[in-house]
Amino acid sequence: MRILFIGDIFGRPGRTIVREKLKHLVREHRIDLVLANGENAAAGFGITPALAEDLFDLGIDVLTTGNHIWDKREIVDYFVSADGDPHGPARRVLRPANYAKDLPGYGVYEGRKNDVPYAVVNLQGRIFMASNDDPFRKADELLKQIQSTIIFVDLHAEA
Repeated sequence: MRILFIGDIFGRPGRTIVREKLKHLVREHRIDLVLANGENAAAGFGITPALAEDLFDLGIDVLTTGNHIWDKREIVDYFVSADGDPHGPARRVLRPANYAKDLPGYGVYEGRKNDVPYAVVNLQGRIFMASNDDPFRKADELLKQIQSTIIFVDLHAEA
């Protein structure tokens, strides 16, 4: 499986590049799965449900995030709406899995692409960021639970 990961789509310029280039890249390189960090898609501070769905429409399969995930409050209701549909768009926007369990959203997405099971794990470092659970211990815990053939881990960290 060929995976393209796009780091930090930043504001309108980042979304414009995705709009202009992604389909061509996917076709030219026969990409099967497109992942991206979308936590700065809304003018550098968070992501909105509308922007997430626009990015999905452009061909991104799963969006990861990091410390700016809560910058746009409407993402909370979007995460809550994900509870009823395990593969819907709201379920494919991840927040770091090592955040507190009682926060809305999910840190892992498991799906299938071309009949191949895959998982995306989103974690966040702790240096120069708010304190969260140890991302490495959380990764070990999650990797024991995930049954997918392919596991992609995005560790969003400053250092």
